[in-house]
Amino acid sequence: MLYLQGVHHIGLNCRNPLKTAEFFKEILEVPLSLDDVDESQPIYFTVGPHMRIGLHQHDTAGQNGIGQVDHIAFSIATRAELDYLVDKLEVQNIPYRGPIERSTSYNLYFESPDGHQLEVRVEKDEQDEG
Repeated sequence: MLYLQGVHHIGLNCRNPLKTAEFFKEILEVPLSLDDVDESQPIYFTVGPHMRIGLHQHDTAGQNGIGQVDHIAFSIATRAELDYLVDKLEVQNIPYRGPIERSTSYNLYFESPDGHQLEVRVEKDEQDEG
């Protein structure tokens, strides 16, 4: 029997992995040290207790389609955090869509510097309903 323990990492192709790492550090506040980065190697960082993202140097643009990742969705705990992120995106002039109210969540959509589709969502609680 096979028991998957979770996702080890997601690899993202980037024109400039360091620039994309700085985006994740500044905009999404990922605790990431860039002091000892070897720009010839992928940059890895952890999101939450179990997921890693690897930023890999890649010079060829791809296309979204069958067999490719559509987007990455991150969870946060509160609506106030989502509003805080909207403010950060506006200050940095980063285009976004949302927050969009869904039946069980609020969702915000934007892109990394290399065009990776990102979503940040917060689940609704009882105070949000009704």
